[in-house]
Amino acid sequence: MNRAYLMLISAVFLWGLTVVPMKWTLDTVQPFTLMFFRLLLAGLLLLPLVWLRRGKVSGKAVAIPWMRLAMLSFTGVAGYFLMNTYGISLTSGVNASIISATLPLFTLLLAALYLKEQILLTQWVGLVLGIGGVLMVTIQPQSLQQAHSLWGDFLVLASQFIWTVYVVQLKRPKGEEKLSSELFTALTFLLGSAMLLPFAAWEAWHYGLPSASGKSVMSFLFLVLCCTMLAYLMWNKALERIPAAKAGIYLNAIPLLNVLTSILLLSEQMSWRTIVGGLLVLVGVAWAERRKHARGLVRAKLDA
Repeated sequence: MNRAYLMLISAVFLWGLTVVPMKWTLDTVQPFTLMFFRLLLAGLLLLPLVWLRRGKVSGKAVAIPWMRLAMLSFTGVAGYFLMNTYGISLTSGVNASIISATLPLFTLLLAALYLKEQILLTQWVGLVLGIGGVLMVTIQPQSLQQAHSLWGDFLVLASQFIWTVYVVQLKRPKGEEKLSSELFTALTFLLGSAMLLPFAAWEAWHYGLPSASGKSVMSFLFLVLCCTMLAYLMWNKALERIPAAKAGIYLNAIPLLNVLTSILLLSEQMSWRTIVGGLLVLVGVAWAERRKHARGLVRAKLDA
């Protein structure tokens, strides 16, 4: 295995460990406060790397599209993390992980509506299977008795949709492509943390300052340094040698890793409805992705 694939798999593995340290940190830290400090610290730690690589992308100064970055930060950073983290604080790690697997389905649907990309009939089948799986996972007898769990599932699902808006926006770049990846990420992290500041301030006023334990501090540092900083750097370095479409296939392993670690480290249980629903989501995603890949091969042959 070459170095690029090793970094790619390592990044996916670290992202697959995100739910557990987040749940541990949420034991003592409120969700908005957690995301504010996670994004702020990650953005600040990226700035030295931005400085070191400032002359390796372009020989002349590049204007920063602040309005565009603010919009991308709102969807891909502040909005996504706000809904995702708050949702995870209300529901189980298993549910959150399975629901997060629907991201490719949302991307497929929104690309058709926004980018006018064609969806094949078989891909619609994948969408229906995925939606059916999510309904089986979220609407269970115990979740109907616990309204906060159902609300958490909905927020995690909404976070996948708003992240899809961010991904689709990036398919039509409007100036951000001229920035280095380090600068782009640092700025979106910092802008996202600024957007979350009012929510974190409200939490501090309402609940008081968070209490820190050794477990929560170590979990938080792991989230920032490993799941955010290190995983991002390895992912982008791997993409310099591996095509993005091929690398994207590996992202489907993230929900499976999060489910596994939630069961092993959080002692969470899975009902038969959760297992069946999770399988429907995975089958729907795999079916839709397979048909999309097959269509790409046909187009490549026609172009040749």
